[in-house]
Amino acid sequence: MPSKDNNAYYKRKYGITLQDYNRMFEEQGGCCAICGTHQCATGRALAVDHDHQTGKVRGLLCQACNTAIGKLNDDPELIHKAADYVATHATGLQSVSAGSVAPT
Repeated sequence: MPSKDNNAYYKRKYGITLQDYNRMFEEQGGCCAICGTHQCATGRALAVDHDHQTGKVRGLLCQACNTAIGKLNDDPELIHKAADYVATHATGLQSVSAGSVAPT
């Protein structure tokens, strides 16, 4: 978990306190809100994910998931298309257009 030195940073950048971060961390079980990887497995603190238009904090993500959605411009349609693409080209999986990945 981040140290108390991060409190001013979180407050300035995301409008949350270290206490807010720690509460989210506990609620998520110390794991990324997308992939479920525990912070200990990454060796890095979970990143604060936020909506870049509204500034609203959504949750805590591992660096890989945070980077991935950022590279896709936080666009739900583009993220869905990427998931659909990967699922369509994965062995034994079908499209996620119906909302879930299912074995073929």
